[in-house]
Amino acid sequence: MAGNVRALGRSRKISVSMPEGLTAAVQQRVGRGEFSQYVTEAVARQLELDLLAELAALLEDEHGPVPEAFLAEAGAAWPDAE
Repeated sequence: MAGNVRALGRSRKISVSMPEGLTAAVQQRVGRGEFSQYVTEAVARQLELDLLAELAALLEDEHGPVPEAFLAEAGAAWPDAE
């Protein structure tokens, strides 16, 4: 989703309140012309994370928590992952 936000349809102008420091940091990073795209991609990523969290909760409800042995095995296979 975050990689292809254009596939979500036409843009619609909305008003969002954000802390001044946050808006200044975004504008400094991307410039004024790219502000909306930056925020759009951030919101799309957050929606993806929310959906993944919901899926994880559903799977845990259905199958129980991931066994510690599996978590340890995954941790050993990818020691740099968090």
